[in-house]
Amino acid sequence: MTADRASIRADVFVIGGGLAGLRAAAAARRAGRDVVIASRGRAGAGGCSVRASGGFAAATDPADTPRDHCMDTLSGGYGIGERELVRRMTEEAPARLGELAAEVDGFARHDGRLQGAPAPVHGFPRSVQYLPGMPRLLACLRDQLERAGVRVLDRQRCVRLDREAGSRVRGLWLFDERTLALRYGSAGAVVLEGGGCGRLYPVTSNGSDATGDAFALALDAGCALRDMEFIQFTPTAFAAPASVRGRTIVGTLLTLPGVVLTNSKGERFMGRYDPDRMERADRATLARAVAEEVLAGRGSPNGGVFLDVRSVPSAELDRHRPGFHGFCREAGLDPATELLETAPSAHTCLGGVAVDGEMRACAGLYAAGEAAGGVHGANRLSSNSLIDALVGGWRAGKSAAASCVKPVPEPAGEAPPVPARGQWDPAGLLADLRRVMGDRAGVVRSGEGLSVGLREVAEIGKSMRSLAGRGVTDPGKWLDLLGLIATAEGILTASLMREESRGAHCRRDFPTPGEDAWIGSIHLTRHGGKLSARFLSIDNAT
Repeated sequence: MTADRASIRADVFVIGGGLAGLRAAAAARRAGRDVVIASRGRAGAGGCSVRASGGFAAATDPADTPRDHCMDTLSGGYGIGERELVRRMTEEAPARLGELAAEVDGFARHDGRLQGAPAPVHGFPRSVQYLPGMPRLLACLRDQLERAGVRVLDRQRCVRLDREAGSRVRGLWLFDERTLALRYGSAGAVVLEGGGCGRLYPVTSNGSDATGDAFALALDAGCALRDMEFIQFTPTAFAAPASVRGRTIVGTLLTLPGVVLTNSKGERFMGRYDPDRMERADRATLARAVAEEVLAGRGSPNGGVFLDVRSVPSAELDRHRPGFHGFCREAGLDPATELLETAPSAHTCLGGVAVDGEMRACAGLYAAGEAAGGVHGANRLSSNSLIDALVGGWRAGKSAAASCVKPVPEPAGEAPPVPARGQWDPAGLLADLRRVMGDRAGVVRSGEGLSVGLREVAEIGKSMRSLAGRGVTDPGKWLDLLGLIATAEGILTASLMREESRGAHCRRDFPTPGEDAWIGSIHLTRHGGKLSARFLSIDNAT
């Protein structure tokens, strides 16, 4: 593998081309900085943002307030969201969303005002939809950035952050997916986006690029991860047909009167799990309920349950979620006459890089979007992911622009090792890893299973390192496996340490919340190749 030590220079380097990365770049550019975006795919066309339904939670209703939004988010996160981060997100949400809506047409409005729709657990109708869809929004934002002078490097994957021990992050190494060459990028500051790790699981709503890269990069740079035990499984993803398995059916449909979940016996089962809210329960409760029905033998043929929307007028479904019927038709389904088979799908990593109020992970490094942890706690409310990316991305870019130093052209260390082309295909080990995580760290977990999972992941890691010397059929897949193994170890370690059930983390051997003893965050760091974990009470968590 060739390495080019001649650097690409930028005041601010943004890693990742999703919504958080694009807004970080916009904020840094508006501050007058020279900005480069490096994306492992095509910036604006990959990651989790482009697959989102387009709902942005913000207090735009005259009766709503940012404080109400904050309290809903903290309560919905089972009390362990980082209060300062949540407060900042909800306070800044209306202004940031207003700015975005002024730049790009297409947000839902009524009488000229941004109009929110109901969303589960939110106390007010605050899910403001971008009606043309996220691919169009992101494409517009990318076009604006390029016209403003931001350099965009597609298919350039960050494989290491350059940081001397105890000092600031000063650059990064990029792997060119086309030429397979390594190149150094020197930076005055770096914003880390590109979160997500859904490819760890057999069924996921995430794309093929959600491989935990941001988490592995931060750990290797000496930063902490937090809340990695909380993997949100969206309860209403398609279980069948195979062509759409894992794709999400918008959860906000569950707020409509007449929409119900049933099991293989035809029972409306949510009364067993949340008799007050029923289908309007939070995502963690819904996903756990579906998993329990399947484990009890009352599941659908493809490992899920059934979503029944037959009693809801088609016009109402279309008004609430434009495109729903079109997507069903493409999948060969008719929601007016048949039940839709749904199952939990790995959707969002609620944890991530530990950051402060300015989105700083360490000197010279900032994180935003799904790469950063702290906002969602143990459960994420619908439509809070995009507003988190929007607000957090802007603040990270603004902070990076204010703190950047003169880029140093020479890297502090050697180029990272990437295997050359050869005969070994990493796909087999990747399949093994996904099976382990589905079995050991899915919706419902146990201490015994998590311990076994840690040993199995360690063995997969050993095999990966020993086989890499032969050369690999696809170095990109090897890098996928590298990031996913590091992330899997973090998820399993934190899940084993948290001996309770809370939100998206469900332990069969500890089936209830641990009350005040577990109101806090598990932080993970790596030293000398060994992962360590410590629990910080909520008052002490950063």
